[in-house]
Amino acid sequence: MGRVVGAGGCMLRVVLGLCVAAPAFAGAWTQKEFDGSAFFQTTATWSSKAFDGNGSLFDSRTYDKVSTQLFLEYGATDWLTLLAAPELLQIQMGAGTPGALDAAPARYAGFGYTDLGARVRLAHGEGWVVSAQGVLRIPGARPSEGIAALGYADGEIDLRLMAGLSFVLFGLPAFVDLEAAQRLREGAPPDEFRLDATLGLRVAPQWLLLAQSFNVVSEGAGQGPVFDVSYAYYKLQMGGMYDATAHLSFMLAGVTTWYARNAIQETGIVGAVLIRY
Repeated sequence: MGRVVGAGGCMLRVVLGLCVAAPAFAGAWTQKEFDGSAFFQTTATWSSKAFDGNGSLFDSRTYDKVSTQLFLEYGATDWLTLLAAPELLQIQMGAGTPGALDAAPARYAGFGYTDLGARVRLAHGEGWVVSAQGVLRIPGARPSEGIAALGYADGEIDLRLMAGLSFVLFGLPAFVDLEAAQRLREGAPPDEFRLDATLGLRVAPQWLLLAQSFNVVSEGAGQGPVFDVSYAYYKLQMGGMYDATAHLSFMLAGVTTWYARNAIQETGIVGAVLIRY
C-alpha cells in the first residue's frame, strides 16, 4: 500500500479529472419537431478515498466538487434533436502525499465543458427507438490553471449509439435506456469506452423512480507522467422525479462510485429542474 500511496501523485491526478463528470439527462428518444427542454442540474460530490489498481480502497487527498450544468434540447425535426450543455465548476482539492508532485492544496472555479451536438433517430416503432448521437465537448479550463482543472482542459468528442424501450413492469409504466459510447480525447488522456443504463418506473401519476448506472473504462493508459495508468470506474445513481405540471419537473438523486480501478471513490447528491416547452 505504501508503494500505491507513493504513486498517488500521478495516479490521483489522472482520476481526479476523470471521475466526476455528471452525465447529461438525455435518452434515445428525440424531441418532437419544434419542442424542446431545459434541464438545469447541480451535482455536489466529495471524496477522501481512492481505489488502487486492484480495486482496493485507500485514503487519498480530499476532492470536493460542485458542477452546475444546463442541458438544452430542441427538436429541429421529429428525427433530429439539437443539443447544447454549458457547465460551471467549483473544485477544491486537499493536500496530497508529502513530497509528491503537486501535493499542495488546489482550487479551480470556472467553466467546465460546453457540449454541442445532435441526436439522430435511426429507427423506431411502438414503444422503442434507436438513435445515434455526436457531441463536441469544448474545454473551459486551461492546463496552466493547475491540477484542480485537470480533465477539463482538453477537447473531446463523444459518439454514442442509444436504444430506448418502454414497457410495463409490475403493472406500472416503465422504460429502459441503454447507451454505448466512444469518448475520443485530445492530449494526454486516453480514449474511453462508456456504457450508461437508465431504468425508469412510473410509480404514481406524478412520480418517476430512476435507477442509473454509469460505467467508464479507459482504452489503455494515456501519456505520462500524469495519465500513465489505465483506469475504470462504475457509478450507481438512484433517485426520483416529481412532475409538478406537464411542463415542470423536479429531480433529486444520490450517486456513488461502488467500484473502480485507479480512480477515486465519489459520493454525492444531484438536484435538477426540468422545463419542457
